[in-house]
Amino acid sequence: MNPARDRTQTLSLVQPERQRGAARAYLLVVGKSSSFVHDLPAVGELVAGRADDAEIRIEEHAASRQHARFRVGADRVTVCDLDSRNGTWVNGAPVRGERVLAAGDVVQVGGVAMILQRGSAADGLPSAAGESAPALSRLQLGERQVLLADPAMLQLYDLLRRLAASPLPVLVTGETGTGKENAAFAVHHFSRRSDGPFVSINCAAIPESLVESELFGHERGAFSGAVAAKPGRLAAASGGTLFLDELGELSSAVQAKLLRVLETGRMLPVGATREHEVDLRIVAATNRDLEAEIQAGRFRQDLFFRLCAATVVLPPLRQRRRELALLAADFLKSACARANRPPLRLAEATLQLLLGYWWPGNVRELRNLMDYAAVAVLDDELRPEHLPPRIRCPEHPPAAAPPQDPAAPAAAPPPQSAADESPLPNIADEVAALEQRRIAQALDRSGGNQRRAAALIGMPLRTFVSKMEQYGLRKGARSTPVQGQGQGQGQGQGRSGGSARREQE
Repeated sequence: MNPARDRTQTLSLVQPERQRGAARAYLLVVGKSSSFVHDLPAVGELVAGRADDAEIRIEEHAASRQHARFRVGADRVTVCDLDSRNGTWVNGAPVRGERVLAAGDVVQVGGVAMILQRGSAADGLPSAAGESAPALSRLQLGERQVLLADPAMLQLYDLLRRLAASPLPVLVTGETGTGKENAAFAVHHFSRRSDGPFVSINCAAIPESLVESELFGHERGAFSGAVAAKPGRLAAASGGTLFLDELGELSSAVQAKLLRVLETGRMLPVGATREHEVDLRIVAATNRDLEAEIQAGRFRQDLFFRLCAATVVLPPLRQRRRELALLAADFLKSACARANRPPLRLAEATLQLLLGYWWPGNVRELRNLMDYAAVAVLDDELRPEHLPPRIRCPEHPPAAAPPQDPAAPAAAPPPQSAADESPLPNIADEVAALEQRRIAQALDRSGGNQRRAAALIGMPLRTFVSKMEQYGLRKGARSTPVQGQGQGQGQGQGRSGGSARREQE
């Protein structure tokens, strides 16, 4: 038995409740075939190594059984080497004694990188003394260009390059706007399939009745309106890569057909009697907790295990402070060039506001803000008064938590006392009431903009509009449900849904 392990587990059970807007530090662990997150306790010690009882298990032949120890205090995180065989490195330098870590520091053990992250930009760890500013790397992926500066993102794209050489399906997880499609395209670009097609499909943007036909195609006469045979997206991606965004939106029936394609390499178009062979690689993405979806019966566990052979977790922008300023400046420069106007300078006070904002829309939201500034600001400097109120006077964000490792088991609910036999509220009613309240609050905060409101609560737009109709909430709802659903309400929702454009970040 490892005493250090027992002590760390005990401390993690008695941590104080997280305050609104704050979050503990965590490690983003990037290995040779996947990445995952490891939440750090508020106070305690963790050992990283190959040993079965190591708190951070490292499957790496170059790692010792007990390789390095992390110490977490109230105001700092440190790492020390435990006389390992091959040493521990931080940002390319060997660790001597105990090293204080700053947010974004990369701890290297053999081929495994552990990047220290913080859950909230406004509550970041102190910078290391003498830390130099990062350089902005421009990764050219065919006609696409990805800007990278944060150590975590650099490590993750190196992982994507390694994964591209294998036939493994890749599951990319992360919040909306973090760049999941760029990550999927990187897998395609670096693979031997790069000469083949890259076909992207947003599962949340297609009406449920058409998803099966869009994916698998259909034969002539398969349903009303099918006047000619049509190949599906899987057939179009044969020889290349299929990117399934918002994977969690697929129905159970479509999930079952997709599982068969993965198992046999054959698919059956709608209305067909003979299967067709397809040769493709699937990269899937989601901002949902698929483990929770499996527990709720909304996602097939066998399909999940097929797709998560390699998992890549993209950190949100608020945890990539080292590159936020560089991205903002680059986006603003490009936006000014497109608008045919002189460049705008970022005032220091403006930059501080950007660093303190929690960016629910992530990189996509930052790019859109710079596009707006380039056309709306007439001065030669972008000052705080030019920013929207949500950034100038931000409310505290909801309690931030580290991204969830999709392969980790769901936490067990706390045991109920046998003596407590009082009736419990109906959980379906409680969930519906909370869902209705949150949707109304999101509409209120976004001024009725359905796309922004859906992003605020992490709900796909199609689901959000459907829930609005279910709960009788009109577009301009001010935290009060509308009784009844009139014709005007339905028309308003139709216009909003029809104007939703597909975003690429």
